[in-house]
Amino acid sequence: MRYKLIVFDIDGTITRHVSSWRYIHERLGLWDVLARKYQEQFLAGKISYRRFCELDAAHWKGIEEKKLREVFRRVKYSKNAVRAIKKLKKAGFKLAAVSTGLQFIAERIKEELGFAYVICNRLNVRNGRLTGGVRINISHGAKGKTVREILKRFGAGPREMIVVGDSEGDIPMAMLAGYSVAFNSSSEKLSGIVDHDCRSDDFMEVCDRILAVCGKEGI
Repeated sequence: MRYKLIVFDIDGTITRHVSSWRYIHERLGLWDVLARKYQEQFLAGKISYRRFCELDAAHWKGIEEKKLREVFRRVKYSKNAVRAIKKLKKAGFKLAAVSTGLQFIAERIKEELGFAYVICNRLNVRNGRLTGGVRINISHGAKGKTVREILKRFGAGPREMIVVGDSEGDIPMAMLAGYSVAFNSSSEKLSGIVDHDCRSDDFMEVCDRILAVCGKEGI
């Protein structure tokens, strides 16, 4: 099989932090009782994902957009992720990223790592400040639908796609892929269905495994 496209999760996969949403709360000192309560309500099924995002976004109304971009400049990539992704690009793969996280890290990845396409959720901005609103482009558990749209965009079939993720939310797209990799998985279910379960913290293992599967080890 000739793989054309690699689709990555972002939070906890390409980057070390596991949630853009929580990262903002913590960095701005806003991970308070209410923010934790909203998360617990969502995880318990008491509120929808959309409502959870709306409640979170309301915390940040009025904050300057540039301040958040500066905050996300401090986010660290996973060990050797930059080198690994450059190597995969050199090998001829098209790269896309899918995240239920926010635009500040997704746009940084597209700019710095040269991804062909990224899609994420977005905090609404007006006149340089957050409005307290949010646009949900990817709902929790809906990455499979998003990936199908990406395949159409790139003119590729599911079996020509490789997927890399770290959490239960990545299962729908991993199940569609011709080859799938879990990187430091937080989900036993994901680890149980992928073709390769990477337990190292070194992203180069992901790269080496993909190149080996594709017969491109010498690149």
